[in-house]
Amino acid sequence: MEGLKDGRAFLLAADRAARRGVPVVAVKVGRTETGARTAASHTGKLTGADAVVDAAMRQYGVIRVDGLDELQDTAALLARARPPRSDGVVVYSISGGTGAHFADLAAGAGLRLPTLSDAKQAELHDWIPHYLNVANPVDNGGHPVGDWRGRKIIDAILADPDVGVLICPITGPFPPMSDKLAQDLVDAAEQTDKLVCVVWGSPVGTEAAYRSTLLGSSRVATFRTFANCIGAVRAYVDHHRFTSSYRSPFDEAPRTVSPSYRKAQALLRPGQRLSEHAAKQLLRAYGIRVPREQLVTSAAAAVRAAGLVGYPVVMKASGARIAHKTELGLVKVGLTSASQVRDAYRDLTDIARYEDVDLDGVLVCQMVERGVEMVVGVAPDPLFGPTVTVGLGGVLVEVLRDVAVRVPPFGEEEVRGMLGALRGRALLDGVRGAPPADLDALVEVVLRVQRMSLELGDALAELDINPLVVLPRGQGAVALDALAICH
Repeated sequence: MEGLKDGRAFLLAADRAARRGVPVVAVKVGRTETGARTAASHTGKLTGADAVVDAAMRQYGVIRVDGLDELQDTAALLARARPPRSDGVVVYSISGGTGAHFADLAAGAGLRLPTLSDAKQAELHDWIPHYLNVANPVDNGGHPVGDWRGRKIIDAILADPDVGVLICPITGPFPPMSDKLAQDLVDAAEQTDKLVCVVWGSPVGTEAAYRSTLLGSSRVATFRTFANCIGAVRAYVDHHRFTSSYRSPFDEAPRTVSPSYRKAQALLRPGQRLSEHAAKQLLRAYGIRVPREQLVTSAAAAVRAAGLVGYPVVMKASGARIAHKTELGLVKVGLTSASQVRDAYRDLTDIARYEDVDLDGVLVCQMVERGVEMVVGVAPDPLFGPTVTVGLGGVLVEVLRDVAVRVPPFGEEEVRGMLGALRGRALLDGVRGAPPADLDALVEVVLRVQRMSLELGDALAELDINPLVVLPRGQGAVALDALAICH
C-alpha cells in the first residue's frame, strides 16, 4: 500500500474481514518521513502519520509486515493453516544449537514455547538419546541415520494437546538425513490439522528436498529465514486470538448525540483557540471533572474567589493565545493567604503585560492533591479523521513521548489495552509506596474524550488535557489544564 484515498472505507473493509475471520496482510510504505513524502508525491494520495496507521491496523486485525518477502510468506501460511487448537509452539531440530537459537528468537517474539510433560519427554526418549534435551526445543541431533525414527518423533510431538505448531529449522542439506526429515515432515503434516513449518537454511535452494518435497506440499509452510517464519507464526496465532474475541468498534459507537453536544457547540469559536477557562467548560460539558475555579479580573476579586474555592489555591493567567503558561511564569501554586493571592495576581498581570500576552482574566483554581499525571488528547489525521491519544503527561510529555493512539470508535477494552502498552504503565499501578491510581476513572475520561471527538468532528481541530491528574483508586481524575483549538 502506497497510500489510501479513504481511510474510513479501509477500516470498514477491514472490519468486514475481521467479522468473518479473514486475515488481511499489508505492507504499508511511509514508516519514515522520507518514505511518507515519497509515497505522497508519487501517488498524489495522503499517507497518514505512521503511528496512526499502525494503530488503525491493530484495531481491526490487519497484519502489518515490513517487506514483500514477509508479505508473501505470511499470506501463504495463513492461506493454508487451519485454526489452531493451541498456541503452543514446539521447535524440533536435528541440530541442538540451531534449535536452541530458534527457540530463543521465537520466545523473544512473544510465542509460547511450553515445556513438554514428563510423560511426553519419556516417550520421546524412547527414540532420542537421553543425553539430549527434549523438553522444548526437541533436539534429535544424535540420531543415527541407519536407525531413523523421525516420523515417530514428529507424530508424538503433534499428538500433544498443548502443541498447536511444530517448527523444524534445517540449516542446510545433510543428505540423506535432511531428505528423510523433509519427507517425514510432509507425511506428518498430511495426517494432522496442526501447523507444520520448516525453515530451509541452505543458501542454494536447489536441493530436491526443498524444491520438490517441501515446496510441493500444500500442508507444510516452508520459509527461507528464521525471521519470516517467526513473524508468520506470530501473525497466525495473534490473528486467531484476535478474531475469536473480535467485537466490531462500529457496533459500540454511539448511535445518537449526547445531551453534551449542544452545550459543547455553544462553547466553540470557529477558527480560534479557546482559553483554558473555556476549554475546561468544554470538558465539563462532557462530564469530565475539572477543579473548582473562578475567572477574575482584579486582585480583590481574586481574594474573594480564593475564599470560595478554598485554600490552598493555584493561580494562572488565562487567555486564548497562551499555550505554555509554565514556561512564561504564568502559574503560581500553593497560595495559602489573601496577601499571597494579591501578590500573585499582580505578578501574573505584570508578566503578561511584559510578554505582550492578552488576558481574559486570571484563574483562581482549587489545588488538587498529587496523583499520576497523564495526557489525553484529540488530534486530526488526514486519513482517518480525529484520533485519540493517552499517555504519561506533565511538563515532560514531549520528552517522554510515552503515548498510545487509537482511531475512534473504540470501546473500554481498547482503552485498557492502550494503557497497558505504555512504558510507564507501572506508575498507574503504584510504585515506591504510592497507591494504585483510579484506572476506571482514567478509562472513563478517555471514552468521554472519544465521544467528544466523534460528536464534534471537524469542528474540534485539537484538544489537549495536560495534566489529567489520576488520583488514588476510587477518587477519580481531574483535568488541571486544557487546550482546545476550533476548526
